[in-house]
Amino acid sequence: MAILRAMNIRVLMPVVFVLAGLALFGCRQRDAAASDVYVPRPKGTITFNKEIAPIVFQNCSPCHHPGESAPFDLLAYGDVRKRAEQIVKVTQRRYMPPWLPDPELVHFEGERRLSVEQLGLIKQWAEEGGAEGKAEDLPSLPKWSEKWRLGEPDLVVRPERAFPLPAESRDVYRNLTVRIPVGARRHVRGLEFRPNSRAVHHAFLRFDKTGEVIALDGKDGKPGFYGLHTPKTAESPITFASWQPGKTPRFYQPDLAWPLETNTVLVLQLHLQAIGKEEMIAPELAFYFTDQPGTAIAFKLPLNSYSIEIPAGVTNYVASDSVVLPVDVEIRGVLPHAHYLCREMKGYAELPDGSRRWLMSIRDWDFNWQGDYQFLTPLSLPKGTKLVMEYTYDNSTNNVRNPNHPPQTVRYGMQTTDEMGELWLLTVMKSREEFSQLQYALQPRYIRDSILYGEMMLRQNPRDAKALLEIGSSLVMSGKEIEGIERLKQALQIDPKLDEAHYFVGLALRASKQPGAARIEFEKVLGINPKHARARGNLGLVLVELGNLAGAAQQFEIALQLNPRDEIARDMLDQIRRELSARPK
Repeated sequence: MAILRAMNIRVLMPVVFVLAGLALFGCRQRDAAASDVYVPRPKGTITFNKEIAPIVFQNCSPCHHPGESAPFDLLAYGDVRKRAEQIVKVTQRRYMPPWLPDPELVHFEGERRLSVEQLGLIKQWAEEGGAEGKAEDLPSLPKWSEKWRLGEPDLVVRPERAFPLPAESRDVYRNLTVRIPVGARRHVRGLEFRPNSRAVHHAFLRFDKTGEVIALDGKDGKPGFYGLHTPKTAESPITFASWQPGKTPRFYQPDLAWPLETNTVLVLQLHLQAIGKEEMIAPELAFYFTDQPGTAIAFKLPLNSYSIEIPAGVTNYVASDSVVLPVDVEIRGVLPHAHYLCREMKGYAELPDGSRRWLMSIRDWDFNWQGDYQFLTPLSLPKGTKLVMEYTYDNSTNNVRNPNHPPQTVRYGMQTTDEMGELWLLTVMKSREEFSQLQYALQPRYIRDSILYGEMMLRQNPRDAKALLEIGSSLVMSGKEIEGIERLKQALQIDPKLDEAHYFVGLALRASKQPGAARIEFEKVLGINPKHARARGNLGLVLVELGNLAGAAQQFEIALQLNPRDEIARDMLDQIRRELSARPK
């Protein structure tokens, strides 16, 4: 474990789609009562103003008003009356309001579902001609922020330069960087993302405290930098931090507030799709702060499948994954993700006593209405519980959402025409010791997944230098230095400027007790990217091993300038200064 500390990095993980606010969970069985059947009102007694407006204002108008994503307004009698037939159709088949989880198994916070009574009232009102009713019966229209659904933010940031997306192009992955102007540590209780263009398909939010991402910005002459990957120093907070179409912003539970440090850089990792005209992409992110720091020891636990390969015509392909908990945990929320071929999602927990608890069930997945879900009350699971993900895919002509006509074999990948299968669980533990136990137990999974992901990318492009980097770095992290160096050198033959490949070769050489050779690799990193803080720190450690304390001190000083939070560099610099000062003059 010493080398892991000296690396001062996290285990390399594949890019994953992730995403924002968390709360609490509860599971209750549906009450099959008489209320499941609508009892019609006396004919002609239902009016818009008295019965229908309260339903529409609460469930439809939040999205169907100016400035929001819906294509038309539903704010007044005329708006609703002229679309009454359409409203009946989409509400009866429960396409609207959009809500994917199956309420017969699990109820989540903020459930957007109309009751049987509400559905019946809308249908009867429309069939009887849609009477308006008395003016005095009309409730007041809800008030919304003109721009932000969570209210006036404490801080709004956006990229200084917009990224120009061509009118016609394949899927584009672009990372835009934004320096966050805070003068002291703040605690974040909520985020709200505004895409400001229909071309933004989804976004992941990462936060870099080292400045490494700034060195990548604009290298190709355009704002930001390309790629499905961000540097490992760009991390997501303890909560889900993402945006997808249809996602409803909400505040976190108080104990999940997370710290935002000074000199932090926001990375907007964007998936963009051309819409037939050039778009200038410059999303906004609103921050909502609190004076109370979060106290939860939280971790986002992933279940996923990187071996997806769905033959054309198959209607019931299953992707699955599972993990056994090494400690007690509390589940706060879930975030499922897949693409167009997925039809059904199941997530459940098998407890040591043989009982089952549902985490999530979606009978009819819709890629356009994905999001994360907060549980009504925490779900406590004991050590030894098996967490299971099972997703079913339909790659036939029966699937109206199939993007391929005729169907063709589809594998795991980042394009929307590829497929994915992920279930992220926000877990909370009782102690830092249990957190460390969970992290240690999951490390082999991370390494396995990184290698599988890299191999998948190589199948698509055998000269993918970053895929070779993914595999090589994972092998180094697993202690297979010789195999890792071989893959990393293959990556460097394709892209000699791949600084991370030199970096991991250096780490492997350090672990193999070859400080002189490791020094050469870290110096190569800094020749490509002088702001690579981790390379500075590791070069300092190598120079200590080689007896060059003055040179090591210089590297540690620069490492701390680049990343003031590098405690290893700080401790080593203090030790060197004490030793040098103690030497005879």
